[in-house]
Amino acid sequence: MSQDAEVDGQGDAAVIVEDAAQAAEAMAAALAAPEPASPTELVEGWDRIKRELSALLRHPTPDATWAETLEATVGRLQVLARRDFDAALYLLLQDATSGDDGRYSAHHALLCALVGEVCADWLEWPAEEVDTLVRAALTMNLSMSAMQDALARQVEPLSASQREQVDGHAEESAALLAASGLKNTLWVEVVRLHHGGPGVDDAGPSAPPAQRLARLLRRIDVYTAKLSSRASREAVSPAIAARDTCLDGDGQPDTLGVAILRKLGLYPPGCFVKLANGDFGVVVRRGSKAHMPIVAALRKADGGLHFSPKRRDTSFKRHAIVHGVAASQVRVRLNHLRNLALG
Repeated sequence: MSQDAEVDGQGDAAVIVEDAAQAAEAMAAALAAPEPASPTELVEGWDRIKRELSALLRHPTPDATWAETLEATVGRLQVLARRDFDAALYLLLQDATSGDDGRYSAHHALLCALVGEVCADWLEWPAEEVDTLVRAALTMNLSMSAMQDALARQVEPLSASQREQVDGHAEESAALLAASGLKNTLWVEVVRLHHGGPGVDDAGPSAPPAQRLARLLRRIDVYTAKLSSRASREAVSPAIAARDTCLDGDGQPDTLGVAILRKLGLYPPGCFVKLANGDFGVVVRRGSKAHMPIVAALRKADGGLHFSPKRRDTSFKRHAIVHGVAASQVRVRLNHLRNLALG
């Protein structure tokens, strides 16, 4: 090889190395600030994840393959949530509200996982604890997932055998996870403790991780359940859900309540609201303040429908939110693609 050829070869190698470095930097930037997803990608992506998780929860087989499949699903849901967290909340809360596809357990688990992740992150808990909380939220009802789906459609009170299964599901779910060979013992312990009790209900900032995580998960579990409808009752308004789960006896939010309200707002995406101009609509994106989200107006004050959803910024006085409403008051079949496009 001539000296000139050797120099040219070294130059080509340098270019290749530089290109690889630039590609790595571009990849890191994409992960840090992912490209926004289209409404179609979001709707189809979350539907796929819900189906995957529902199958895993309804048919838990405690082995390494099951655990690996769950980890792959966790990875996909975290990537999709980071592309558009508001859209994730909207779609999951709408699913929990309507319950049309019979996957209440998967909807609820996903909603708790997403809310838990952003709240724990806001509380500045260690990354490994945040990741554990996400996995605990997805699997906390593992032993009763199929029954939970059925209970969402059940009008009658729980039978004695159902009550027994509900009361013991935290221990049973933890046992199933332990049998799968998980090395993350904190995950198993948070699931075991997620229904509260001594050491959990009053767990403060200095409490052991399992108690702290379980306390937050319990709070989110109750809050999101109130925003979900069942055959036996409609979802409550966001204000009532916040009052019951985020405020103390003096009407002030405690630390966990502050985290939930800061990250979701008083009216989370997916909730129905009435506006000052008489419009009824659905929240599609959080706003600059907790009580000022972006709303897709669907129905007019006179009861007529808008020809297409109208974007309402509720920071403006005439479009301010008056209060939350039930889905039955809006009486509109939602087009999620069109609503999300307004965000």
